[in-house]
Amino acid sequence: MKAYKAWDTKNVEGYSTVVFAENAQKAKKVALGTDACEDADYINVRVQRLPEMDSHYRGKTEIDWYDMEDRKALVSLGWMCLETSEECDACPLKMICGQWEGEDE
Repeated sequence: MKAYKAWDTKNVEGYSTVVFAENAQKAKKVALGTDACEDADYINVRVQRLPEMDSHYRGKTEIDWYDMEDRKALVSLGWMCLETSEECDACPLKMICGQWEGEDE
């Protein structure tokens, strides 16, 4: 399975996700079932190959943001929480996240 970044071009929040599929066409179909693209029209869903995430395929069609190994891989590629909260201070990845605004340790 190959990893693809998927997003809705009409979504103003800028959400995206990583999905796993055999090809780009199937990745778009998988993306329609994700939170990032749930209300999207098929024509507005875009996917882009993301080979650096291929190794994170573990039988699921979408990456799991709440799995710390997956989150670390995503954050290292520039993903971040779109809304900061008190959870940021407790996140083990805060030092590599561009969104965290806490004190340097």
